[in-house]
Amino acid sequence: MVSAQSPGRMPVTCGYLEARVSAVVLVLFVWTWAAQGTVAPAGERITFKSLDATVNATIPATVYHPAGHGPFPALVLLHDCDGLGPAMTQRALWAQTQGYVALVPDSLFPRGLKTTCGVSDLSPRAHALDGLGALAYLRGRADTISSQIGVMGWSHGGGATLISASARFINANTAGGYQAAIAFYPNCAAFPPGNLASPLLMLLGADDDWQPPAGCIERGQALQAADAPIAWTVYPGATHAFDIAAPDRTRAVPNHGTVHFRYDRASTDDAYAQAARFLKERLKTPSD
Repeated sequence: MVSAQSPGRMPVTCGYLEARVSAVVLVLFVWTWAAQGTVAPAGERITFKSLDATVNATIPATVYHPAGHGPFPALVLLHDCDGLGPAMTQRALWAQTQGYVALVPDSLFPRGLKTTCGVSDLSPRAHALDGLGALAYLRGRADTISSQIGVMGWSHGGGATLISASARFINANTAGGYQAAIAFYPNCAAFPPGNLASPLLMLLGADDDWQPPAGCIERGQALQAADAPIAWTVYPGATHAFDIAAPDRTRAVPNHGTVHFRYDRASTDDAYAQAARFLKERLKTPSD
């Protein structure tokens, strides 16, 4: 495992017991539903307006609430190119157990799409603009702390997260961005130039043959040299979607070729442990 961090800014070395437990909780969710055939707990169904002017319909989303009365810090969770599915529900419940209000938008349905894998029907920028609409919605809720909202994204949503962390993007589209951003195996080509608006953590697979990590590492090194709040980990042997508990598989992606997927339990545990620590440090509640 190769890690990098901005000196004195963003330590990402795992070690918190609660972070390790949080990673195990994610895996237990996967095992429980697969073994018992049960349905994931339902959240609150809502809609909000995207900042993407090209989509006329509102964006449907599901909100998952932590136990208690709040208000709570919150997270916008951005899906991959196949949209919503069991993995996104598992991630939302993981965020919920960490004490966050988790909002999961569906960026495909209002555009009449079933997938955007290998095609450009939904750009990472449009996906990020949906996220900003979710951010504005969360800021208006009584059960969230408006100044403590982060964003997490996976694959296509990871590319949207890189855009969401961009100072240029945030300054052009909204007053103030996220307090934290985490991108899992993102489309590194989506990473905009310029400074960051949010502390950013990237969790990358060394053997990712769909979204290779080299571009993210190059940008990360340049930002790190400028003392930007960025950190990343590259997991040796990890493929794209290394956190999805499923048998080894391949997929023919249009305009790309055959890609490989392999679940990596150790990398998943470490990645979610890092995510839990990163969020705890940056989305502090008044009692922290």
